[in-house]
Amino acid sequence: MHLAHFFFWLPILILALFSGAGHAGDLRVVTWNLEHLNDTNGRGCLPRRQRDYDAIARQVEKLGADVVAFQEVENEAAAYRVFPRSRWRVEVSSRPSADPGRPCWDRPRQRLGHLATGFALRRGITYRRHRDVSELGGGDPFERWGTDITVTRGSHNLRLLSVHLKSGCWGNRQDGDEEREDVCAFLRGQVGVIEAWIEARRARREAFVVLGDFNRRLAAPDDWAWNALSPPPALLELPTAGRASRCDPRFREFIDHFVLGEGAETMRVSGSFREIPRWGRHPDHCALSIDLMTGG
Repeated sequence: MHLAHFFFWLPILILALFSGAGHAGDLRVVTWNLEHLNDTNGRGCLPRRQRDYDAIARQVEKLGADVVAFQEVENEAAAYRVFPRSRWRVEVSSRPSADPGRPCWDRPRQRLGHLATGFALRRGITYRRHRDVSELGGGDPFERWGTDITVTRGSHNLRLLSVHLKSGCWGNRQDGDEEREDVCAFLRGQVGVIEAWIEARRARREAFVVLGDFNRRLAAPDDWAWNALSPPPALLELPTAGRASRCDPRFREFIDHFVLGEGAETMRVSGSFREIPRWGRHPDHCALSIDLMTGG
C-alpha cells in the first residue's frame, strides 16, 4: 500500500475499531446499570454535573451497541441525556414514581430518585413494546418493574426483558442470615415471576434474553435462583458462568447477567461476551455486552 493511502485509511480503521463497528454479530446487546441517572443536574443519590452526563454519553457510543438494557434511570428525559434522540429511541418502564423518594443511604438529606428499567435502541432497529412485568414490583412502590420488548431482525424475533431485582440477597451467605429473611423471600418471589415469564416464552417458542441487574450471583455453585430459572432438561445459557468480574476488585462475582433460552443461545457469537471497564468513578456497574447473529 502506498504510504499516502495508509495514512488516509488509518483514522478510519481506528474509528471502526473503537466504535464497535463491524462486530462479529449483527446485533450487539448490552446491559448496564447507570447508577441513579437523573434528569436534572445535582439531584438524587448521585448528584452529577453536565460533564458527567457527557462522559457517559461518550462511553455509550464506544460500546458500539444496537440495544442497551438499562437500570437505575429516573425517566425518559434522563435516558435521553446519554442516549441522544438523533441516534436512539428509548423505552422506560411505566411504574409510577413514588414521591417523595426515600432518603439516600449515604446522603440522608437527599432523596432517592425514581429508579426505572428500560431500553435504548439505536434508530433503525425494529421493535415492539409489551406490557411491563409489573409483578416484579411485588406491590412495593419502590421495587422495579421489568421492561419487555421484542426486537425484529430479518426473519428473527428476539424477546428481551430488562430487570433490576431486589438488592441484599446476593448469595448463600445472605440466604442463611435471619436479618435478611424478608429480603431473600422477596427475591424468591421475583425469581418466580421471571420463571413464569420464561415458561410463557417457551410455550410460544420465542427466543429470549432476560438481562440486567439480578442482584444475585447466579453463577455460584448450586445457586437456588439459577436452579429455579434453569431446571433440567431445558437448560438456559448464562454467559457470566465460569468468569470473574474485573469491574471492582472487591467483588469478583457477577450480579449483572444475560440469561438466554429457546434458541437465543444458538444466536450468541462464541467469545463475544465482554465486560467493559469503567472510564471513571461511576456508574458503579460495568456494562456487559454480547453479540448475536439474528440474520438481519
